[in-house]
Amino acid sequence: MKKQQKKHRGIHSLQFRFFGCIAMAAVIFVFVMILLNLLFFQQYYLLQKKAKLTATYKTIYSEYNGDIDILTSELQEIENGNNIRVNIVDQYGRSVYDSIYQHEPRKHFSSTMTDPFGQTIYVYDEEEFQKKGYTFSRLNEDDGKTVSVALLGKLCNDDTILLRIPTTALQEDQSVNFIFLIFSGLVALLACLVAGYFIGRKFTRPITEMTEVANSIAKLDFSKKYTGNYDDELGELGKSLNQMSDYLESAIHEMQQMNEQLQKEIEEKQRIDDMRKEFIINISHDLKTPIALIQGYAEGLRVGINESEEDKNYYCDIIIDEAKRMNYLVRQLLDLSRIELGNTVPNRSHFDAYEMAEAVVEKTQVMWQEKQLHVDMSGIGEEVLLADYDMLERAMMNYMTNAIDHTPDGGHIWLATTSDTKHIVLTVRNEGSSLAPEEMDKIWDKFYKLDKSRTRVSGGGSGIGLSIVRAIMNAHNGGSGVRNVDGGVEFYLSLPKAERPDTSES
Repeated sequence: MKKQQKKHRGIHSLQFRFFGCIAMAAVIFVFVMILLNLLFFQQYYLLQKKAKLTATYKTIYSEYNGDIDILTSELQEIENGNNIRVNIVDQYGRSVYDSIYQHEPRKHFSSTMTDPFGQTIYVYDEEEFQKKGYTFSRLNEDDGKTVSVALLGKLCNDDTILLRIPTTALQEDQSVNFIFLIFSGLVALLACLVAGYFIGRKFTRPITEMTEVANSIAKLDFSKKYTGNYDDELGELGKSLNQMSDYLESAIHEMQQMNEQLQKEIEEKQRIDDMRKEFIINISHDLKTPIALIQGYAEGLRVGINESEEDKNYYCDIIIDEAKRMNYLVRQLLDLSRIELGNTVPNRSHFDAYEMAEAVVEKTQVMWQEKQLHVDMSGIGEEVLLADYDMLERAMMNYMTNAIDHTPDGGHIWLATTSDTKHIVLTVRNEGSSLAPEEMDKIWDKFYKLDKSRTRVSGGGSGIGLSIVRAIMNAHNGGSGVRNVDGGVEFYLSLPKAERPDTSES
């Protein structure tokens, strides 16, 4: 089937049609040339001979004065060079030069001349002869076989000249010429066919190449380009095709990028929806327990289930503790929303990085001492920070509590600072398990909990702590991140470097 389609395309291809047109034109040319030769060669031959006879007659007429001796050499040259036989007779019919007449002299020619045997040898138009001074006709020679084209004309002294060229060779020349014409026509036709093939191939090659490029574009393959360098309409078409290919490639690439971006946004939306659902479940779980406790102990107090003042105080402490836990969780959510919406603007001031870190360590002392952890602050330098102290302290507190939660009992936590020409980086590193690569980006998402089985601590149980850290650093035009280190995990904060304030007295 494919071979038949390919053959069909070959027969109807532009190159084949171009070649066919050239071949048809060549055939018509050779046919017309042969036809013209058959129809008009004899007339053209006679016309050329008559023209030669006319020129010879005019030459002799202008130089002849009745004395044949002055023209003898020239007449011989005419006979030898042009194969023209010359006969001149005077007004009495006597031969002046190579006369063909052998009978008695006459005073004039009649319109019909006969030889001694009574055969007609020349017939001419006497009226034309008298009017123009010369006339043409056919002449039968003495042998009865040879035919000549002849000119009969007047000369001075009423002498008459007869010029003739034998046409016997005409048939032979025409036959040989026809054979040669057929042979040369076939050779010319073959040459035209070969030339037509290569010319057609040359002219259709750019179209074939552009067709391949167009087919590639249709298959969304933009690697093929038109490489021709023709400075004509085909060249312009090829350049336009390349420009269209580049434009389509760029447009499709942009569409693919937009589709990929849209797909990412859809996936992100789906992920957020999933986290929102999980958050609702987590919040519901986190709020359900304290609400149930508060409700239960409140109803116990109401019905007087407590038997002593000590039990009453215990019930009240439980209610207060659970209420505080609920209040803290709600405040965490509100603070995160305010920071992300830009309602909380950092109140920047200069403060010492070591003093802020020391305050964080002191506030979490009960927590890390309970697990017998070792906190090392020796890596903190004398850097001066320009930030909102309360917000940055809160971010460090979240890092610190997170490190305490994930450091095994008796482990180590290191706080340090580093700086370059543009940034100051605060790090909190703790011993413990490394984070999986796929978790490193997710832990910053709202409501995402790395360890879904761990207990609730300082809001971290709802997956809000690290989200608050990132929101705080974004508000400061800074950065936050996490990386696995040897034997643990390191969280960091990055702030634009601030110039140390001038504390000298004026």
